[in-house]
Amino acid sequence: MHPTVAIVGRPNVGKSSLFNRLVGKPISIVDPTPGVTRDRVFYTAEPEPWRFDLVDTGGIGIVDEAKLEQDVYRQVERAIDAADRVVFLVDGREGVHPVDREIAAKLRPLAGRVVVAVNKLDYDGLDNESYQFLSLGLGDPLGISAAAGRGIEELCQRLFHDLPSARATGPATRLPSQDGKIRICLAGRRNVGKSSLTNALCGEERMIVADYAGTTRDAVDVPLTTKHGEFVLIDTAGLRRKNQIEQDLEFYAACRTERAIKRADVVLLVLDAGDEVGNVDKKLAHFCEVEGKPTVIVVNKWDIAEAGGASRDEYLKWLRDRLPGLKFAPVTFTCALTGYNIDDALRLAVELHAESQARVTTSEVNDLLAAALQRRRPKRGNGGSTRIYFATQAETDPPTFIFFVNRTDWLEPGYGRFLENFLRERLPFKRIPLRLKFKSRESKFHGVTDKHRVITAKTKAGRTANLIIPKQDRPRKFRPRRDSQPEDGAADPE
Repeated sequence: MHPTVAIVGRPNVGKSSLFNRLVGKPISIVDPTPGVTRDRVFYTAEPEPWRFDLVDTGGIGIVDEAKLEQDVYRQVERAIDAADRVVFLVDGREGVHPVDREIAAKLRPLAGRVVVAVNKLDYDGLDNESYQFLSLGLGDPLGISAAAGRGIEELCQRLFHDLPSARATGPATRLPSQDGKIRICLAGRRNVGKSSLTNALCGEERMIVADYAGTTRDAVDVPLTTKHGEFVLIDTAGLRRKNQIEQDLEFYAACRTERAIKRADVVLLVLDAGDEVGNVDKKLAHFCEVEGKPTVIVVNKWDIAEAGGASRDEYLKWLRDRLPGLKFAPVTFTCALTGYNIDDALRLAVELHAESQARVTTSEVNDLLAAALQRRRPKRGNGGSTRIYFATQAETDPPTFIFFVNRTDWLEPGYGRFLENFLRERLPFKRIPLRLKFKSRESKFHGVTDKHRVITAKTKAGRTANLIIPKQDRPRKFRPRRDSQPEDGAADPE
């Protein structure tokens, strides 16, 4: 069992920078805006020769724009209570701040497991600035620079000199895809209930929940063990349309949401049952399809819709019409606040993950190919008719099939969609995305070389699907005429 280290301190002292330095990845958002981090962000750090679980926390003493100070404080207190060691981070350039003294008073009963780290001492000439923090009464302060990487090794030595369990005794931690845990990403627009759903699944207030849009900013990994197995829930920041992203903070949060979906095994696409399916929901659904991610559509706040007279059959028909790219994805109806049916989302995630790992034999694929060709052959292209010789399943997660043909550039665009639907109906992949590729095979009967030796089946999922774009490339805001109606999702409060 790895020891746990929590980083605490007032806002803008560099906690997230130190967190990222220790884990070696940009996990926490670093921004000059005070109070960027609100929830507890966990990650396993492995700076040689140590291995420990690191927790980034929100700033103590922040005046939060959404009045979430008490929620942030509770998250910090829980991190301190669960930690084996605490790094009390202070700003060496600003000196001892009154809030530093208040935090020190709360940490003094735990002085045996607290290390005061004086940050932003980027070069040797600033080392003397650390001595003023002796007045905090928490032992000798250690000067470091999270940005420059100074003093990081000494910090680990100070933290773990009497904690042998922190020393790595085996190989590096297995890759996330090899640790046996299913990674489930909760994605969706703002205020659809992703953090509430995470808390309901965990059975505790693991994430801060508020009516204020944009409460969650980081992509937060939350370990979870249930009767269905071991999971890592990835709660993400709520997205909104690209041309509404005004701050760097929102841009970074959107980037982390995109990365979270890419590294997830299964995505829970959370929708608000009482709201229209907007452009952001459609973009997320399309992105999951393009990335080949098994997706469970979670219709949250169903109790409100049901009280208004909604029926599941009517809603499903309405939903399939708006998200045609995920018409094969299972749908579950939940209420995160009451816990209604939340267990069903985990059950479906396990089933979809198993489907994505399945394989079928080459003979079975080719039998289905023969049946598909009898039903419909590719139309004649510009140069001639496409011949499909045989097929095989090459990969899993997502299941990927390669079809060997005489010419890829003669293949009609819609034939890939036909084969995809034909295979899905007859193979154990009815609820997950499939990926089809066509590969040309050299033949003595034609001497013209293909422009592309391997192509992906041309389907609607082939369109670009980036969730975010750089600021300088963002389109100008659309300003509708007064007599025009706003498009879907344009009237979202966020």
